Amino acid sequence: MRIQTIVALTDFSTLAEHALDRAALLAAHHGAQLELLYAAEEQDAKFCDPQARLEQRARQLARRHELAVQAWPEAGAAAVLAATQRADLLVMDSRLHGRRAWPARATGLLARVLRASPCPVLVVQAAAQQPYAHALVHASGDAGGALQRSATGLQASATVELFHAARTLHGLRLACGEAFGRALRSRRQPAQPQQTRLRVSDAFEARRNRVGLAKGGLDAVRQLVVQQQSTRADLLVLAYVRRNLLRDLLQASKAHRLLTGPNGVACDVLLVPGAASAAAKRWSTMGGGWTRAAS
Repeated sequence: MRIQTIVALTDFSTLAEHALDRAALLAAHHGAQLELLYAAEEQDAKFCDPQARLEQRARQLARRHELAVQAWPEAGAAAVLAATQRADLLVMDSRLHGRRAWPARATGLLARVLRASPCPVLVVQAAAQQPYAHALVHASGDAGGALQRSATGLQASATVELFHAARTLHGLRLACGEAFGRALRSRRQPAQPQQTRLRVSDAFEARRNRVGLAKGGLDAVRQLVVQQQSTRADLLVLAYVRRNLLRDLLQASKAHRLLTGPNGVACDVLLVPGAASAAAKRWSTMGGGWTRAAS
């Protein structure tokens, strides 16, 4: 079964509208059902009837993209978490992190979604004007190739770049050898029929990463940010592993660091359930699209 259901969240802010537009583009591309949900940390007083506004947006998107769009009457975090159980892809904007800066990484909507969602989560940060052209995949944590397949399944026409971050804890020389070794092994893998535009890169390609590694001050997240800015990739793909509330409170996740603050990325981010998640085993690809294996 290919992607059949995409759920998109909105609070009618500018960034949330970008998420709806991207979800509609993807739904039209995959021939999927699009479902809209109203989700806001604080309800805006100017939207006295959010459900009526949601239904209006559903009609607009249906006409514009010629697809089936449904506006769900449920709202709030509980409805969002329930929607992830039936969705093949959840699309939301990066602003929905919480009301307060520090605990938002643990108690905000995105954090709650990632702790419960069995489906990939696409966080939209840029206006959806065209299909994705360049997907940057964090290949260092993609031993089984699930992230590469996810990038291809989402947008088969995009160039997929497998980026290998350097492990600085073992020293620059060893990190260099490991990165180039992985890159060589990736180049020797048999070509995938659906992957016509594939490139491999590492942390030593961008000058800012080379300088940072020489000084010993760049971890994998910062290397990803530098590479994304250097290549102008419009989609970043990485795995996430479910974390508990306490861990999110004590330490920011890679996803949170990439999506917040001046040192984050400006492109969209696709978060795929990682190998440590049982839900990840349900995902495979068929004909350029995601599929869920029958349980």
